[in-house]
Amino acid sequence: MKRLMVSIDEVASLRYALQDSDFDPVQYALLCEVAGARGVSLTLADTQKGIQERDAQLLKKLHKTFLNVRIPPDPQSVKMALSINPDMVTFVEVGKLEPLKVMPLSANAIDDELPGILPDFHANNISVAVLCYPEINLIKQLNRIQLDYVDFDCSEMTGAADSNEELVEFDKLSSAALAAAKLGMGVNCFGGIDYSYLPDLAAIPRLEDICMGLSLLKRALLVGIDRAVQEALQQILFYQRNS
Repeated sequence: MKRLMVSIDEVASLRYALQDSDFDPVQYALLCEVAGARGVSLTLADTQKGIQERDAQLLKKLHKTFLNVRIPPDPQSVKMALSINPDMVTFVEVGKLEPLKVMPLSANAIDDELPGILPDFHANNISVAVLCYPEINLIKQLNRIQLDYVDFDCSEMTGAADSNEELVEFDKLSSAALAAAKLGMGVNCFGGIDYSYLPDLAAIPRLEDICMGLSLLKRALLVGIDRAVQEALQQILFYQRNS
């Protein structure tokens, strides 16, 4: 069964925007775990608008499942991630004008910055992933530096203009997942995933983690966290029941 991951960045954004500590990303993460989510994902960036280091440190102490920390490949973020010691670190680009916008890591950063960083994480038994587009040339590039996982950005599929474009992007994602798995890398996905995409994503054989963010939070605000998570799990199971 695919693993449902929950991104908690948006809860921290609400906390900042409303100046209301009741929007607690740590509590939200723990409640999602209790409801059945198999992991938590968060982004550490140099901004007061999102997840703070103290949030991540507290979550590390309290969580019961799998913790993935997304960071840009800069020395300060690397130092913070190593101090938290999560299960996985995923390298991303963080928008300068929109500091909470997470984007795939550039090809230049993969070659220039990651090779000197990876040994520190592997020495601490922390798996390393990179958020990237589902493109074969990028997969080969990541394989050369002996990456553990690829985290495919699904935004071109989830933001497709029509069903034909969506199908093309889904096929590209499926092919990229197979290629990465053949090279020995684990495969995750993230980026604009709502409930309607879950059965199709669950049908991709080598895909492991499906990370939901804003869509799950919006559903949770309407029906409660437990039901929102359970509905997501049922959508993931839909493919298995009908395959």
